[in-house]
Amino acid sequence: MYNLENIGKRLRTVREMFKYTQRRMAGMVNIQEVTYKKNEKGLHLLHLKSLERLHEDFNISIEWVLFGNGPIYWKDIQEKKEKVKDAGIVNRDIFREEMEEMSEVLERIPVIRHSVMGHYQDCKIRYKDLLAEAAESK
Repeated sequence: MYNLENIGKRLRTVREMFKYTQRRMAGMVNIQEVTYKKNEKGLHLLHLKSLERLHEDFNISIEWVLFGNGPIYWKDIQEKKEKVKDAGIVNRDIFREEMEEMSEVLERIPVIRHSVMGHYQDCKIRYKDLLAEAAESK
């Protein structure tokens, strides 16, 4: 779940990176200055359209702004996806060995199986776009 105070801190981080005043940043995301100040203080959640502007105009990751996950820049996320894809080809044999080992552990120890499956379900929700891309590329 998101935390308004932490979102506000991350918004301030973005603004300070670009050396913008609160007034200028408010204009950049198309909201009133008083509203932007409330966003930075963690009193109000940034509107979805404003998040979209941050992403489109500044290349800022919405997931980073809302949850603090991953790198701040969307470009870094895209590069990381490519590296992971390339590494997957190189390390295919190691991956298969780890999957076989994990499968054996999951069969033998129910508490680990439950934990891993819960995490997997969370990942399926969080990374549904990546899963869709992978399904399309088959």
